[in-house]
Amino acid sequence: MNRLYSLDQINYPKFRGKIIDLYLHAFTSGEYAQYVDRAIAGSTLDDLVRKGWGNMLFVGDKLAGVAMAMSLLYDIDFPTAALPMISPEHTLYISEVMVHADFRGRGIAQQMVNELLEVSGDSFTDAVIRVWDRNEPALALYRKLGFKPVASIWQTKLEAPARPFEMRKIYLQRRIRSTD
Repeated sequence: MNRLYSLDQINYPKFRGKIIDLYLHAFTSGEYAQYVDRAIAGSTLDDLVRKGWGNMLFVGDKLAGVAMAMSLLYDIDFPTAALPMISPEHTLYISEVMVHADFRGRGIAQQMVNELLEVSGDSFTDAVIRVWDRNEPALALYRKLGFKPVASIWQTKLEAPARPFEMRKIYLQRRIRSTD
């Protein structure tokens, strides 16, 4: 049975180690792997929780997934000038969606993203998510959820320590609620 819990600054310290482990598992293994230092992963997640909130999904006692979000105002890479129709003040930025490989294909990412969109509808009119252009399963999910590509950027990531590579990230956007 899936159990979804909110993630915020109050309960984050209790689950921090498990969330870091999941982050490293999700982003440093498998077909879309990149190198991420554990200390950097921890400080990145600490910063994300300070700026926003999220949810955690457990299957039994195993942390199967985490999704994190914040205001788009915090995403310094978003091409605001090129997309004046998207207001960062009114846009939710889904900054991380990670699911353990043992639980992929079970609708966990969809459940977590839908929950973020539902609870954010009173505060935001739009939502944006950014994904590696080679991550076809994630792109397919976000398109299924109504997200449409609106921009792309290049980021330098690491294949291994001191071995950088360029990654194209696609921003996808969808309306959460009408502004009428």
